[in-house]
Amino acid sequence: MDARRSAVARFVVARFAVATLLSFVGCGSAEQPFAPTPGATPPDAAMPPPDAATPPPATLEVQFLGVAGYLLRAGDDAVLTAPLFTRPSLTDVTVGAIASDAALVQASAPPLDGVRAIVSGHAHYDHFLDTPELLQEAPDATLYSNVTGAHILAALAPDPAPACAPSPPPAVPLPRARVVAMDDPAHSVVDYRPCEAQRPAGAPDHGTWVRVPGARVRLYAICSSHPDQVGPYHFGAGSVDADLCTLPTVADDWREGQTLALLIDFLDACDRPVYRIYYQDAPTSVPSGIPPADVLADKRVDLALLNVGNYDKVVDAPAATLAALQPRFALGGHWEDFFQPASAMPPPLPLTDLAAWTQAAAAALPSTADGVWRRNGAATVERAVLPSPSDRFTIALDAGAGAASCP
Repeated sequence: MDARRSAVARFVVARFAVATLLSFVGCGSAEQPFAPTPGATPPDAAMPPPDAATPPPATLEVQFLGVAGYLLRAGDDAVLTAPLFTRPSLTDVTVGAIASDAALVQASAPPLDGVRAIVSGHAHYDHFLDTPELLQEAPDATLYSNVTGAHILAALAPDPAPACAPSPPPAVPLPRARVVAMDDPAHSVVDYRPCEAQRPAGAPDHGTWVRVPGARVRLYAICSSHPDQVGPYHFGAGSVDADLCTLPTVADDWREGQTLALLIDFLDACDRPVYRIYYQDAPTSVPSGIPPADVLADKRVDLALLNVGNYDKVVDAPAATLAALQPRFALGGHWEDFFQPASAMPPPLPLTDLAAWTQAAAAALPSTADGVWRRNGAATVERAVLPSPSDRFTIALDAGAGAASCP
């Protein structure tokens, strides 16, 4: 980044900091494997043949890791939504430098056995900063995100772009095949029907289910959007359009790119969805970010993972999103002041009405949950919850899931 751009970026970030301090505000489609970058070798996708005698996992296990991070586990399969364990201070984010703390990530991450997919809906630092270290901790995992995220993490590729030739090689290389850009126009799998204006030239409007190699898991990406964070200021706006040679150290240079929402399906032995999770890491105004009805027709959403931060910047959140999804249960993440260390219980984002969010979410959920869930081992009647870091939830199968024999 040249000196002029650096100065502009720091000015924008400084304005964000001033505004923050003054306002006291924190911030029906066919399934096919994803076609990786030519020359990339995908992980082994072999799975056991269908066996109707194998029962589906009895529960979906969910562990909240803070900010937008969740560890989702059903049977032997697990998916991680990218957490933030490194918590740069407000000073470092606005006028200083940031970098992932590898030792802290290693000490903070739960066991990641079985994790074959890490997902992130955009590439801001509070979602992406720790992903390289998490990919080291989960060596069988692939990161599913956007083109901007792939260009940023190309700084760690063992085959850097020609323009990066003078740069030293990364100490721990990250093969390009381990980062999938779901919105790559040449291989787009994103459903752009809810926000047609965002569709790149040449990309289809319908989305495609992506099977996670080596797991009974599939993903579906839906175009979404990210609101301004503080007043009219949009931190980390725009995209990164070419491979970087080094990871950004200025927080604002972790650009957002195309924001995505995702469906995450855990499948039974017959490859039918038995647990369906909706994930967003930025609140959005409906219909943006909402899967079309034909995509939702085969399975009810069991759990909606929603973003609380800046929910007041979009129209009728979270009620409109939950009304469209009709999930059994909902969790609201990204409610914490993530400029504070993760070692202590974080305070909420200042001036964010958490009680109002919870009340609106509870009122918008359908009248029946079809099953029960537990929080830290105890049954809970609240179906819309703001989880505390390390909270664990279990959700039982809904009625009839996985009951029929394989066709």
